[in-house]
Amino acid sequence: MMYTIHVGDPPGAPPDAIIYGVLMLHGLRPGPELFTTQADITYTFMLSVGFAAIMMVPVGILGGRLLTRLVEILPTRYLVPGIGLLTITGSYAIRNNLTDVILMLLFGYAGLGLRALGFHAPPIVLGLILGPIMERGLVRSYLMGQQYATPWFSLFVNPLSWVLIGLSIFSLLWPYRGTLRKMWRNT
Repeated sequence: MMYTIHVGDPPGAPPDAIIYGVLMLHGLRPGPELFTTQADITYTFMLSVGFAAIMMVPVGILGGRLLTRLVEILPTRYLVPGIGLLTITGSYAIRNNLTDVILMLLFGYAGLGLRALGFHAPPIVLGLILGPIMERGLVRSYLMGQQYATPWFSLFVNPLSWVLIGLSIFSLLWPYRGTLRKMWRNT
């Protein structure tokens, strides 16, 4: 499955958020001006992703079954150290810094602990990447709300804000609809 970034929209899937974050790290601001101010980099990136997807078709068709069988028959005592070696090498190779390896190991164990507690990775990744964007929007809203006695009131002035608040409450309560229905019937 291939994900795409829609211009102007915030990323909605974890791969979108990762691509968005990488573009921002490289000083590229995703949006309509990306295609005019940084067209050479943007179109090169798009063509390389498309070319990689086309080149992965034969690899996926021919190598998929073979690699699946190899992973299935390979004992765990060989597979786990191999994956560990590749992840440690990859994290060190980014900046040639041992601190990156230590952080990778710490976050790996933290992720293992969170998984054992029932947390899922995609919402955490989205939160880490979209958090700074939301923070900038909140600060901008607060600064624009300086005209009110209470600046936070600006978040509740627009009717669209009320619709979004209502949808947020609805989505928070949706998993508990059976419990709420039972409570409603018992009263």
